[in-house]
Amino acid sequence: MRRRRSHRFRKEAGVTLVELAVTMASLALVSTAMVSVFVETTQVDQAQAADDAAQEAVRDARGRLAKDIREARRFTAVSGTSFTVWLDDEWDGVMASAELVTWSIDSTGALLRAVGDAGGRVEARGVSRSDSRFTYDHAVAAQVTRAYFHLVVEMAGPQPASRTLDFEVSLRNVP
Repeated sequence: MRRRRSHRFRKEAGVTLVELAVTMASLALVSTAMVSVFVETTQVDQAQAADDAAQEAVRDARGRLAKDIREARRFTAVSGTSFTVWLDDEWDGVMASAELVTWSIDSTGALLRAVGDAGGRVEARGVSRSDSRFTYDHAVAAQVTRAYFHLVVEMAGPQPASRTLDFEVSLRNVP
């Protein structure tokens, strides 16, 4: 009798090859789903981080741009996508090349700040040159005391979008 019991017990003790194959296929499906969710979440996080970085760069550039205008003695050149201000650092009334600061949006969408004759430094990227504009309270550069800015920043990612930043800045150091 003992032989029958142990023989019957041996038949019920193992897993069949079919059961193992079904378990492995189920595990593969669950793993694939988890990996795809992880990859998608990572891509969304990266796009959000890039969006945050672009917005932060534009906010920083806005602060620098506003500071340059507030500290300027006057505008020396104005257009729809660029302007130049004179920062009389020494308050000597002499307009030296190194005291001229030019802000512009180039054809690649970079917001540039150039001091004097030096090349421009990129302050922000992704600014739409065609949709952004600089306007002023006077057409003549020397008479401008207030500038208005409409910046449209293109955000990359799975769903491309744009952010708009409108602000105005006035000269403070007008003699």
